[in-house]
Amino acid sequence: MVTKNLILIKLYILLAFTGYAEPKLQNFEGSINLERKTIYDTSFLTIQVKGKLVRMDEFDSKMNSVSILIINLESEKILALSPKRKLFYELKTNKINQTTKEDTIVIKTENRMMLNGYYCSLLRVKSISHDTETAFWVAERNFPFFKPLNKILQNIKSEINLFSYFPDISGQFPMLTVERTLLRKEKMKISVTEINETLLSENLFKIPSGYQKIEQ
Repeated sequence: MVTKNLILIKLYILLAFTGYAEPKLQNFEGSINLERKTIYDTSFLTIQVKGKLVRMDEFDSKMNSVSILIINLESEKILALSPKRKLFYELKTNKINQTTKEDTIVIKTENRMMLNGYYCSLLRVKSISHDTETAFWVAERNFPFFKPLNKILQNIKSEINLFSYFPDISGQFPMLTVERTLLRKEKMKISVTEINETLLSENLFKIPSGYQKIEQ
């Protein structure tokens, strides 16, 4: 009887932890910091996620705030903020960056490595018309916000759109992105520098006081 009760207790604990961990696997809430390097300069990006809301802050090499996007993944509404001018406006999607399937070659590899505490696998994407081959080291865990976010970003004109060539796959997030010409000359490198999974305030996804709306 004692052995049976012990097994039941262990089973209960296992189910309790499984039930607790499952939402964490399904939903990411917190912030992701990235560094972008090109042959011209270095800039930084912070992505903050809460439910269906995403905020993306872009900073220059001296960490001065350059621009902010607030995106509703459900309604696909995008607000662009100018911290310097204290202005905001709504961005319209227009499908300007779509790459045809015929032009894009996705190569899955067996290469794996550990980045930021996550096992990552390598995806290579070639775009002949853009003379580009991009290597994506993607985390082997679920980041469900990223696929709808990237779909929205590919339909707007913004410097914050860093993942133009990322394939249409669910959940995975690129921890390291290296974009090269087809002759292997490096054009851009984007690396995740920190991931902080924590509860965020809804105020982060609202227009700050003092900002004025302008029509585009």
